[in-house]
Amino acid sequence: MVVVHFRAQLVVMVEEPTNSVTYGATFADVYDEWYGESDDLPAIVSLLSEDRPRRVLELGVGTGRIAIPLARHLREGSSGAATLVMGIDESPEMLALLARRDTAGIVRTVRGDMALEQPAELFDLVVVSYNTLFNLGTADRQAMCITNAASRLAEQGRLILDCCIIDPDAPSEGESTEQRGGCTLHTHSTFDRATGRITGTTTSHHDDGRVVARPFSITYNSPQSLDEMCESAGLRLRARYASWQKTAFTDDSARHVSVYHNVR
Repeated sequence: MVVVHFRAQLVVMVEEPTNSVTYGATFADVYDEWYGESDDLPAIVSLLSEDRPRRVLELGVGTGRIAIPLARHLREGSSGAATLVMGIDESPEMLALLARRDTAGIVRTVRGDMALEQPAELFDLVVVSYNTLFNLGTADRQAMCITNAASRLAEQGRLILDCCIIDPDAPSEGESTEQRGGCTLHTHSTFDRATGRITGTTTSHHDDGRVVARPFSITYNSPQSLDEMCESAGLRLRARYASWQKTAFTDDSARHVSVYHNVR
């Protein structure tokens, strides 16, 4: 899920399905077509590969658009050392797409709730990308997810969160229209400043005549709130960027890629 706030309006673009009932069924048919390729991918793999992690867990792995190239990159640079990339996701539809893409079987997957059912192993790196953390509908569930991730980090292990930033003065309602592949997308969203709740619907108009309404709902938390959750879990902020390319983070940044490390 990506939420982009422009000064004039709040624009919400669905990248990660958000409802446990409709997660895969609503988005699996278009997910890779709309979001499978990303100009950020080389930078994402580069940043995640820092410190040469041998064991990586991606929470909300989706169709594997990050996990698969990351696993490939780590294997190529491992000099024979064993590597493991795991991903957890609650959507069987998404995991089926991942399995179809992962022809070499280099990503191990687990179906489950990423807040409560993370694999009971130690990892050098846990990553949550593309606002997936906000798909957990309450601050308590987000904090639980972070706490469980921290408990699975090896000594000096890292947790990396990739999240949008919403201006506190963002309008309570917004609309957008964009083209993705063979679809025209119309999105209407509402933002509750008091709770951080964003809800809405993206309606996709397809070249074949289909019109599909795709509802979404997320709960936003600021970088400061996420820092507090991480501190409570025994993690400390090591670096914060405005992009995967390590752009300098400023008060005007619309996104943050935050690197926390285990200090327990």
